[in-house]
Amino acid sequence: MVEIELQNVVAFKDGIKVLDDVSLKVKDKEYVGLLGPTGSGPSFTLKVIAGILPIHSGKLLFDGEDVTNLPPEDRDTGFIFERFNLFPHMNVMENVMYGPKMKTLDLELKEKETYEILRMVRLDGRENAFPKELSGGMQQRVGIARALVAGAKTLLLDQPYRALDAKIREEMRFEISELVRELELTALHSTHETEEAMIIADKIAIFKEGQLQQFGDSKKLFERPSNEFVASFLAESNVYEGTASGGVVDLGPIQLNSDSELEGQVKVVIRQHGIQISYDGTRLSETNLFEGKITKIRVLGEFIRFHIVLESGFEIISRQLLALEWRNPNRFLGSNVLISMQPSEVKVFQN
Repeated sequence: MVEIELQNVVAFKDGIKVLDDVSLKVKDKEYVGLLGPTGSGPSFTLKVIAGILPIHSGKLLFDGEDVTNLPPEDRDTGFIFERFNLFPHMNVMENVMYGPKMKTLDLELKEKETYEILRMVRLDGRENAFPKELSGGMQQRVGIARALVAGAKTLLLDQPYRALDAKIREEMRFEISELVRELELTALHSTHETEEAMIIADKIAIFKEGQLQQFGDSKKLFERPSNEFVASFLAESNVYEGTASGGVVDLGPIQLNSDSELEGQVKVVIRQHGIQISYDGTRLSETNLFEGKITKIRVLGEFIRFHIVLESGFEIISRQLLALEWRNPNRFLGSNVLISMQPSEVKVFQN
């Protein structure tokens, strides 16, 4: 539908800089996840694109055309908020047709289009239902239908599933992303949840304190993070400071082999899921192999977090899938174990 490009965008809200020299290019029909902590930039980026938040400096381009100063109503963007923002006194048809009525468009033509779009978002037959009669997922789809009927070529989704319960949220992640691709829309989706971004997006942009840290497909970001923040934000991690030399990282009590060629003072990120554990004497990789004791166990749904203290006193956390071998995990509390990690799991960044 449209290619979107931010060029060195700076934006302020209430006198505070919320976007700091952000450059980002979203290709036509791409679904891009904007990921970061609360207030770090994803939602502000959507508001800049929509024209809700003015640009202090820099440019915004749609298909190569400068739209920096174009009013929101002329940008053909549909903004899907966390809250559904439907008119409770209007039925589905009336909610979806609200935009065309305000724009005094050809209502007869738009009504035919609305029926087709309601069919595409799987709401045909619910035209006369009121918001209170719809599930959260259905209400969100009404919001998307309303944006499409109003002429949106780009969807801007600002934490759209946050208000939904866990089960519906999981279903909607797949449903809406598939719908957007079927409709061949360009979409930008703001979220704080790494898993959600990984599931829905073709590419992910990671923000910290208003600055874009890294942009690319999820595999690239996960395997080759640009800095310690990206590495630890994408997965639960152990983070240490140390000294690197010749592919070996000295963390004080222990030394680890790494694929890194950095030298000097470094930050080290070891993702919890990348640490293997053997509790029955089974040999693991000889690389980065240590003996230790499980001192604390925490079950987190389908995962278990093991706190392990090595013989040297060094503490590390391993995250394992709650599977057959870890049935009744609390029985391992106090057990002696072997741990190991591949050099590729020892992510090293300049301090």
